[in-house]
Amino acid sequence: MTQRPTPEQPSRLQRAISFLICAHLTLRDVTAATDHAAKLLQKVQAAWRNWVQASPHRGEPRWT
Repeated sequence: MTQRPTPEQPSRLQRAISFLICAHLTLRDVTAATDHAAKLLQKVQAAWRNWVQASPHRGEPRWT
């Protein structure tokens, strides 16, 4: 028959719930980091555009 878990041993349901909570928290952190990186990239792109437009050598070929 099935062996009942001892009080120290979490059941399968408890382990599954713990795993799902951990996965949810991890994905939330990853999503927050991705959103932060996207906002930072937008700021860098805007600064780059402003710098290129203000550059006195706009018509010359660039070394990029």
